[in-house]
Amino acid sequence: DPDAVAESIRRWKRLTVYTRIQMQGILIDKLIATAARQIGMFLVILAVVSAAIVAFIIYTLTLGKIREIAVLKLIGTRNRTIAGMILQEAVGLGLIGFAVGKVAATFWAPIFPKHVLLETGDALRGFVAVVVICVLASIVAIWAAIKVDPAEAVGG
Repeated sequence: DPDAVAESIRRWKRLTVYTRIQMQGILIDKLIATAARQIGMFLVILAVVSAAIVAFIIYTLTLGKIREIAVLKLIGTRNRTIAGMILQEAVGLGLIGFAVGKVAATFWAPIFPKHVLLETGDALRGFVAVVVICVLASIVAIWAAIKVDPAEAVGG
């Protein structure tokens, strides 16, 4: 009986003993859970940094088109249409990045000594996360585009 053997060893000084069930609990609760939290935190930091980079790129691209946006507003284009164009640009950038990353991970994975399995469900959740990050990142650029004065189209 493992519990009886463990109890007799526990009576000795300076020794600790764990049964198989206790060791599995320690392994799952301590080691695996800690590693999962660390990976989760890494993914959160990666998502925040990615959102900041996408927001910066989309905002810079939008500022480069301020005069064109002002012309669109001058001829009567609705803010919704302008916002939709910026949103499409942001989501397109994210989709291209996701596709490049997925292809690179698929074809280059055998080259690396540590292989991380990307299951279909994880890839779908990653895809949704990329789209959400791109939509949120485009808000700053959309806000800047909506605030453009149509008079800027004629130099005013």
